[in-house]
Amino acid sequence: MPGDVHEALRLSPSARFYLRVAGSAFGVFWVWHSLRGIDWTQAGLFQNISWWGVAASFLLSILIYASRMLRLRHWIGALSPSGNVSITEWITLYLKSIAFGSFTPGRVGDLSRIVLMERTGLSLSQRSRVAILDKFTDMLYIPVGILLTAGVTGEKIGMSAAWIATGGGVMLAICLAALWRFGRFIGLGALAEGTVITAAGFVLFVASNVFLFHAVGINLSIADITAIILSVGLLASLPVSIGGLGVREGSLIAMLGIWGVDVARTPPLIAIELVMNMALPPLLYVVWMMLGYWKNRPAQNGHEI
Repeated sequence: MPGDVHEALRLSPSARFYLRVAGSAFGVFWVWHSLRGIDWTQAGLFQNISWWGVAASFLLSILIYASRMLRLRHWIGALSPSGNVSITEWITLYLKSIAFGSFTPGRVGDLSRIVLMERTGLSLSQRSRVAILDKFTDMLYIPVGILLTAGVTGEKIGMSAAWIATGGGVMLAICLAALWRFGRFIGLGALAEGTVITAAGFVLFVASNVFLFHAVGINLSIADITAIILSVGLLASLPVSIGGLGVREGSLIAMLGIWGVDVARTPPLIAIELVMNMALPPLLYVVWMMLGYWKNRPAQNGHEI
């Protein structure tokens, strides 16, 4: 009987896809509903943006991808020191995977690198374990963020900061224990070095968002911005939408409202965040492939370059 119930509740891939489309559609509707009262002709929302700040935010986002690629390559190297994948090929496969991941629920498309890493010489099982470890390690952002922002979060939601910090500490301990138990197959040294790279990526992640928030005139503290972006990132990573579309933007509006930010100031942030999360990864891949084409294309006079 329980098995029959389980089978009845199991959704087909097409049904899950349509539910995620519905999730994104609802999120987009919520964003429209929240912003519909803004006077776009008088607000001058996009006139006072610091584009240098936006550029710094995008550059830091690119460095985040670079740090994650470095971590993955380091872990693969620990298992297959004689792997024959050049740095150029690594960049290509990594950018391809994040381009695909930007449009998939919870960025599960990132796991396409399991197939793309076939040339490393590792078995399918090894590549799968490394890819899952890679995704799981980024989840350390959440408990670390809870610990660092316990004070401001507690103030906003009316809960004791000590209790929030305790919960974050317990969560971090559990995550680190799980990380070691699952990831020890690559060796303690490689795992520790990858965790250090993850910590550096976390700093870049926070800095990127601080630059972006301040560039559009939302001058919250670093702790406030960290609490907001981690909450939004957690919700956007849930497999209930297409690439987090709608959920990310809707939850960002809601979180900024809790922090007392006027909804009329949010459109530039939402627009740039949308570009950064969904358009930047495919754009990086396209630009990289075009650079490779122009480097290797035959000269106009018929001679090879």
